[in-house]
Amino acid sequence: MTRVLVLHARLRGTPDPGALEELLERLPYARRLELGRRDPPSRYASLAGLALVMRGVEILRGGPCDAGQLRFPPGGKPQLPQGPSFSISHGGTRVGAAVSEEGEVGFDLEEVDAASQVACAATARLERWTATEAVLKAAGRGLRDARAVELGEWLQQGRVGGASFHLRPVTIAPGVVAYLATVSPVTSVPVEEVEASALAVGR
Repeated sequence: MTRVLVLHARLRGTPDPGALEELLERLPYARRLELGRRDPPSRYASLAGLALVMRGVEILRGGPCDAGQLRFPPGGKPQLPQGPSFSISHGGTRVGAAVSEEGEVGFDLEEVDAASQVACAATARLERWTATEAVLKAAGRGLRDARAVELGEWLQQGRVGGASFHLRPVTIAPGVVAYLATVSPVTSVPVEEVEASALAVGR
């Protein structure tokens, strides 16, 4: 049985410069430097995603997680050495994180332009792209390998580099397309929305 917890939150239009700074200070030094070079919205979105991961780990394990344990290998997938596996994604207005104790997980979300006159076609394209990114994240690969991803006809499976993953859509919010990729079939996907104000203290 594979259980994946998905947490998500709306991003603020104009983030508070001090929001999530407590979390930033707990991260490994190299990551702090890298985030410090980003523009405020990008830095806030990344920190909000990490805050969701911290909350997800606390829910799964019943205790707080030290952000200082996070590792960000160059060109590799962010990780917690003792688990659980996690994956973060954000669009223009929303950020999400998937956390699982049972094997690697890849998660991606994309937002549909509600004003688009080709919303249905755009959604279909986004579904394939979102599933592709989820597979890449589960495999620990970057976007440069996107063309190597093979998707099943009904977006239920994906393959890359000889590794196979099960795919599953996740309902996040209207106008948001999201997919999970896992090694084993997912049997439980609790989804919870977190208020952005609850993330601002870096918990």
